[in-house]
Amino acid sequence: MTAEASEDRWICRHPDALVLKSWPEGSVVYDAADSSLHALTAVAAELLALMLDGAEHTPDDLARRMLQDTPETDEVDGVRQQLLHFEHLGLLERVVA
Repeated sequence: MTAEASEDRWICRHPDALVLKSWPEGSVVYDAADSSLHALTAVAAELLALMLDGAEHTPDDLARRMLQDTPETDEVDGVRQQLLHFEHLGLLERVVA
């Protein structure tokens, strides 16, 4: 694990404002803070659901929880990319130490 990966932490600061709904066809998240609605893949919905506890998480921790196994570097990088996308949408924030 790189130093960047060990220090890379993310948080959902307003989990009560987010409503995640999933169906067999897909998932959506509604953000009551800005009235936005976003379609999500099944994997993105699973990742966001883990973040709704309001705690800080690392991409490695999230990948490990999703896979229930030790993740490969590319899997952790994929989680990090999705977290960056959620940050762009205003759903999550990177924790600055």
